[in-house]
Amino acid sequence: MSVSGAKRRLSSILKPYPSSDGSKVNSGSSQNKVRFEDLSVEAVLQDALATNRLQRFEQLLAAVKEEQFDDGKFQQVFVESKRSVHLLNANFSMLVEALLSVNWLPRSELAHEVYKEFVIELLVAHSNYTSLVVSRLVQGFVPKDEDRTGWVHGSPTSETLRLAAPIHDLIVRLKIVIPMIFDVILVHLRKQYPYFKKPTHVVCGYLHNILCMTEYSSMFVEELLEVVFNRLLVIDVNAPRNEIEEAEFPEDDQQIFSMEEDLVAGQDEEESMAMKLPLAETLDCCMDRMMEFIKQRVTSENGSIAADQMFRILLKLFDSHILPTHNTHHVQFLMFYVCSFKQSYVEYFITYLWKHVGNPNVSTPMRQASVGYVASMLARAKFVPLGLLKSTLQEFSSWVHHYIQETDSMLGCNLKAHMVFYSVCQAIFYVIAFRSRQLTANPKNLTFLQSLQLSSIVSCHLNPLRVCLPAVATAFAGVTRAHQLAYCHTILERNARRKLATVYKNDSQTPEECLDTFFPFDPYMLKKSAKRIDPIYLQYHASDAEESHSQETRSRKRYESMSEDVDDFLQECKRHKNGHSVSSDTNEMHFSYSYGVSPGFHN
Repeated sequence: MSVSGAKRRLSSILKPYPSSDGSKVNSGSSQNKVRFEDLSVEAVLQDALATNRLQRFEQLLAAVKEEQFDDGKFQQVFVESKRSVHLLNANFSMLVEALLSVNWLPRSELAHEVYKEFVIELLVAHSNYTSLVVSRLVQGFVPKDEDRTGWVHGSPTSETLRLAAPIHDLIVRLKIVIPMIFDVILVHLRKQYPYFKKPTHVVCGYLHNILCMTEYSSMFVEELLEVVFNRLLVIDVNAPRNEIEEAEFPEDDQQIFSMEEDLVAGQDEEESMAMKLPLAETLDCCMDRMMEFIKQRVTSENGSIAADQMFRILLKLFDSHILPTHNTHHVQFLMFYVCSFKQSYVEYFITYLWKHVGNPNVSTPMRQASVGYVASMLARAKFVPLGLLKSTLQEFSSWVHHYIQETDSMLGCNLKAHMVFYSVCQAIFYVIAFRSRQLTANPKNLTFLQSLQLSSIVSCHLNPLRVCLPAVATAFAGVTRAHQLAYCHTILERNARRKLATVYKNDSQTPEECLDTFFPFDPYMLKKSAKRIDPIYLQYHASDAEESHSQETRSRKRYESMSEDVDDFLQECKRHKNGHSVSSDTNEMHFSYSYGVSPGFHN
């Protein structure tokens, strides 16, 4: 037989085995087993190449797949394999795959070292095995179902850390030998990311291992975090606030009382901190791990350079992933959290978003979303200083007044044509109403509010109160009336009459009648990671003057009743949800509105 004919026969027989367990290996090998001690890797490979007889090769392959040998034999196999690396060409890919698939992690440190040396030698000699090697290493980052006890709320036990350490060490050594290998690693990290509905310990365990890689891959931190952000957003949009609320606070009061009794009876604290919705539990553990990672990076011994780098990476990922994504609920709080560490971060964040708003080359939805983020940050962040709050409101006001002056009054009040304008107006109303206690605390601050010329805004020909969310408009009207900054109730009542007339005339209300907006930093609903958000998160408190006018405000039933009638015709996503609060105490969190329309004011 010719040499070329022998090679064709060898390559045709040595095809990749169809299953990882090697169940379809030549049946003859299972009937004619030989002891592994009788097989030498190098001798078997040389015999197969020289004589084209495959019986001993198949016996070796079956023995490796069965993996019935102790640490001593394990080391012998991989020492011989390393010595025979030059023979392991593409014709012997089945054997290479079997060797790489051996469960090496539970073995001794010496066995680990032998395995690592074989892998390094293999890739130096045969780069075509790079993808296969990386795929096997990344698979080791995915916790198995039986590994649940090794992960507590997404955090690994010491034993779990010990098992994963050799994989990270091998990747570090491969990076030194093959610098370009990390491009292949990133491909497989994306490809093998567990399905988002997998058990919590599987998803969080994989995320943990990716974050561990940032410690020795500083050049690829942004790419690694991008892999994480993509999957976190998938989980987030599939765990909407209303589903979390329904799971945590069931409508049946008896269930709520039963839950409270369980807690009083000594319910396990760990169990009580678990989210009822499985996806919410996964997201909660992932968010807690991400916030811990951010804290370690920002407060690291490397100083402000590492912290600033972390902030810039998060801001870039926010701009490219979070800002354009519709209906996110919790992932954006990673930006909220990192801004709390340094005042310059929140200043830069707000300035960055405000540039989006003022840039006509940016799409309208992106400009509108940027306004929502700025308004929600100003309203909810305790770490936003009063000076920044006032300066941002001043910029909002100046932009709005300039827009009013430049707009022809004959063009009408088309919502789509003036979407950004109405969004900025609502942001002004929302922030002033929400932060009224600070903004009306002394005559100096009241003078500042007067300088915004709020009366000119609400009474302009574009009539911004007409399209504002009713809760925002009503709260803002209460503040301005209490402090004699503007008189909005007359406008609100006139707008309500017009809307009601439109409803009766057309039998339905057009979607353009209400501004479609959202407040991205609505109350945080995840339990475990909330401990990092609660200390920096602001709940709504009315000012003393508003409290004194509360009775008078409640007596104005006309506008409120008409607004409720009109509200029945809004799309479901814009309607107020006749929800239930978790407590009658005004200091407790209330979930009275669906996502995207919750301004946070207590009724």
